[in-house]
Amino acid sequence: MKTKWLCIVAAAALVVSISAVKPALAYFTATKTVTGTTKELKIGDSVPDIHEDIEGMIKEISILNTGDYDIFVRAKAITPDNWEAKFTPTEGWVQGDDGYYYYTKPVSPDEQTATKLTLEITPKDVSEDYEVPESFNVIIVQEATKVVYDKDGNPVPDDWANAISSQIDVGR
Repeated sequence: MKTKWLCIVAAAALVVSISAVKPALAYFTATKTVTGTTKELKIGDSVPDIHEDIEGMIKEISILNTGDYDIFVRAKAITPDNWEAKFTPTEGWVQGDDGYYYYTKPVSPDEQTATKLTLEITPKDVSEDYEVPESFNVIIVQEATKVVYDKDGNPVPDDWANAISSQIDVGR
């Protein structure tokens, strides 16, 4: 009787293990082959350069295209948790929904944004006894993407999925 019961348990274990091997093997060996092409995007040997003017709690930022092609640029300010960067609209700069500030015109090689991105750095919660610190860090992240023109010579809307450069500048 014990032998019969042992055979039934062994057979059940064998059936379970055999039925589990194929899905487990598929889980560990599943692959997906994709074919296609990607665009090779290069600005040149140089990364666009950030220029900053800081006066008090206001940062004015312009970006210089040091590459060989026209580019679109965008920038983002990363502030400490209890601070924020308030955008002052200037011609050519718009605030996006993703936290970036976009320069709406293409920037040619060896030229910089015609107007500056103006950000006022302010504390979020100010009490009566608050004092402005002597120093703190505001990080500016800048990205660029190559301008693509249509057959009529008009710039095609910027493609930030293929951003090709990034630079971080810390300071005050």
